[in-house]
Amino acid sequence: MKNLPLPRLDEPSDLRDCLMPYCRLNLGEVWTDGVHRVGCLDAANPDHAKLLSNGVESTLAVHDPPYNLVAFKERSVEEFVRWCEAWVKNSNHELSSNAALYLWLGADQNNHYQPLPDVMLMMRESGFVSRSLLTMRNQRGYGTQKNWMAVRQELLYYIKGNPIFNIEAEYTDIPKILRGYYKEGSTPFKRGVAKKV
Repeated sequence: MKNLPLPRLDEPSDLRDCLMPYCRLNLGEVWTDGVHRVGCLDAANPDHAKLLSNGVESTLAVHDPPYNLVAFKERSVEEFVRWCEAWVKNSNHELSSNAALYLWLGADQNNHYQPLPDVMLMMRESGFVSRSLLTMRNQRGYGTQKNWMAVRQELLYYIKGNPIFNIEAEYTDIPKILRGYYKEGSTPFKRGVAKKV
């Protein structure tokens, strides 16, 4: 994005004028097929969160925010955390009393692993209970002559209440093809690899 930045589409431009005839939703609108709902909304706006949920409490929220970018503009860590706090609060309000929240987040090793630690501190006051910190191996990234290659992405798993954790739905048979990475009989529990939902 640094070498070929995308232009902002929320400001007047030739590109925006070309794309607008193909857009089906305007800000504040929701489309539904009777089962699913898709909105052009601001997750940090509580009225928009209510509009998307339409009075139906969900049992799962999965968030993958742009790392320290809000509307294509880089923010300070403090501003980013305040923005995250707003949509986490909205999620909490719209989720059922027994629900799970997953949060994909980056950790910039050149900036004290931000925003991950400050978001984790914010989550302590969010009303959610921390359950797991999962690290996904990521093939993207590069190393240098003086540092390791950053090949990971963090997934924070939180709950409220006592949601069902369906282990059959969360695990796959992928380890069987890894030829020994998971040894048969090494544990009485079924092993697996979590997948991004």
